[in-house]
Amino acid sequence: MLLRAAAAASPLAALAPGTLGYGLRYATTAASTCSGKVGFVGLGAMGLRMAKHLLAAGHNLLVYDSNHLAVESLLEEAAAVRTGSETSSSCSFSHLPGGRWGIAEALRSPAEIAETPGVGVVFTMLSGPDAARRVYLGSKGLLAPQGGIVPRVLVDCTTLDPPTARELAGRVRAAAVNVDKAGAPLQGLPAQSPTLLDAPVTGGIVGADAGTLSFLVGGDEAALPAVEHLLRAMGTSVTWCGDPGDAQAARLCNTMVQAATMAATAEALALARRLGVDPRVMTKVLNSGSGRSWVSQEYNPVPGITPQAPSSRGYRGGLRCTQVADHLKMAVTAAEKSYSPVPMARQVMQLYGQVCEEGLGDLDFASVYRYVYGSGAAHHEWASGEALFNAQHP
Repeated sequence: MLLRAAAAASPLAALAPGTLGYGLRYATTAASTCSGKVGFVGLGAMGLRMAKHLLAAGHNLLVYDSNHLAVESLLEEAAAVRTGSETSSSCSFSHLPGGRWGIAEALRSPAEIAETPGVGVVFTMLSGPDAARRVYLGSKGLLAPQGGIVPRVLVDCTTLDPPTARELAGRVRAAAVNVDKAGAPLQGLPAQSPTLLDAPVTGGIVGADAGTLSFLVGGDEAALPAVEHLLRAMGTSVTWCGDPGDAQAARLCNTMVQAATMAATAEALALARRLGVDPRVMTKVLNSGSGRSWVSQEYNPVPGITPQAPSSRGYRGGLRCTQVADHLKMAVTAAEKSYSPVPMARQVMQLYGQVCEEGLGDLDFASVYRYVYGSGAAHHEWASGEALFNAQHP
């Protein structure tokens, strides 16, 4: 299935002739500032924003997502920035620097990206272990090309359980590089086989949008210099964690703190509200004292307090409750296998399981405030969040 053709009024119409479809390129500047190509698979809420920052930094992208509309969104918005036909209120690229944009090209499968000459690095940002296995090991996956793959470094930003990360790293290491199409071998890495770095992120939608993500990286450290400049186009922090799977272990431990902090902050704000303390006042109390956290400052669960947070957009976007529940399950499973007691993680996992059972699973994990406060969608705070979202997305 091809992407739907761009309408005559679309900013794509101002670019090179052709209809919008897979295999066609749309330049977002007259010339790219980066001669190499970067693959990107997975244009969900996080991946789409990350890909935009790579384009804004001048990198040429080959992209794939099973959701064709997500691919189209990236191409159309990039074209809108180039032609200046979108206003700042309707184009989410408006806060990024213009004038040096890369070229975006949509391909039909991860395998096509992996066999395209000139691709040195491929990023994946997927929903979880099952999706990662399909994208890497499937019949049209990144490792499917029979003659070997072109990219020497693959970077998986998906949150996985450590065993899956180690399995994928081993499968990538056992694959072959198509030396006729690939670039020169990287110093310290095998010439005949590719390398997988696991690089899960923290920072959420807010960080992805602002380009301030934190990357936790594990694998073969010799591959890091080849990708660090790309990571820093999307984030501000790159932390080396060790062997394959170690970054995923660190990510799951971070999720334990993140989810527990959100649950505790939501409970405190909800209790304060019931006791007559305005949530804005309580937030000031938290942020001026020892209760301060990333949640209270940057990702407040009460609608309207943090305008850029999902709570002010009807809890849309961001890290879904189902994802948090899944990540906590991975963490608890890892704890069981290592005989490490995690009573708080279990409690928070149960809480998010209940939130999902209440029908909030597809909402951002800050919606736990909506659950613990218990007033339902009719409450004025939820209504204000919905109103803000509808005003921003008519």
